[in-house]
Amino acid sequence: MRKTFTLVLVVIAYTLRAEVTLPKIFGDNMVLQRDRAIVVWGWASAKEKITVQLNKQTKTVSAGKDGQWKVSLSAEAAGGPYQLVVKGKNTITLGNVLIGDVWICSGQSNMEWVVRNSNNAAEEIKQAQYPTIRHFKVPNTVASTPKNDLPDGSWKICTPENAGDFTAVGYFFARELVKELNVPIGLINTSWGGTHSETWTSREAFEGSDEFKDMIASMPRLNLDSIARERAAAMQKHIEDLQGSLNVTPAEIESWRQPARNDSQWKKMHVPGLWEQQALGDFDGIVWL
Repeated sequence: MRKTFTLVLVVIAYTLRAEVTLPKIFGDNMVLQRDRAIVVWGWASAKEKITVQLNKQTKTVSAGKDGQWKVSLSAEAAGGPYQLVVKGKNTITLGNVLIGDVWICSGQSNMEWVVRNSNNAAEEIKQAQYPTIRHFKVPNTVASTPKNDLPDGSWKICTPENAGDFTAVGYFFARELVKELNVPIGLINTSWGGTHSETWTSREAFEGSDEFKDMIASMPRLNLDSIARERAAAMQKHIEDLQGSLNVTPAEIESWRQPARNDSQWKKMHVPGLWEQQALGDFDGIVWL
């Protein structure tokens, strides 16, 4: 029985690895850049044969030993809609794909500001019927090294139902381009309010800069993912040290709200006074008094 169960797990794991997958930036309703080679990439089983079809083009490639693959399609003129089909052991079909101009919308809060918060927003949203404008919002995530994929995201067609969440600067810019150029416009919104330009700059770019190379040389290489896990674990331990294990039942949590709750074992706080100089120390979080 154990051998059979193990075999089933192995087969399931292999099946999952065998699935051809694409990065989140590829999806239904996307816009691909016109007049330039169109690069499509993703993951599959090692050595798996991958076929990519777009418009009248078909190209085939084999995945590497690490399962990664990449196909470069010939440039296409503005147009669509098309289907982008990727075939391996499974088939991915992306529909309503347009070819046009793709713009990166990056910056701080001025770029992050959405249409629904703009002047005359209700009327602007009501008139936002531009099916050849597409918007992709990149989730705000932090990492110390480049990632292979995004955690989430999808392309949205410009309609009154969707336009309110578009970057306002990007939307009004795209609207003028559509009117002037009559080509599809894709907006990749990577804005994040309050971020500095340094947070968008790779270590390698700093190392290649005469102005910043000495500064970056003195800075340690950090793994933010590891640091975040360590800080979360330390905070968890600190909370448990203060109020015991967090493995409590819903009934016990509910009892905390009751006037008869026995809090005799809780540490005392003296107010007025600085919390940092009392039992909480450098704890950041929610405190019941």
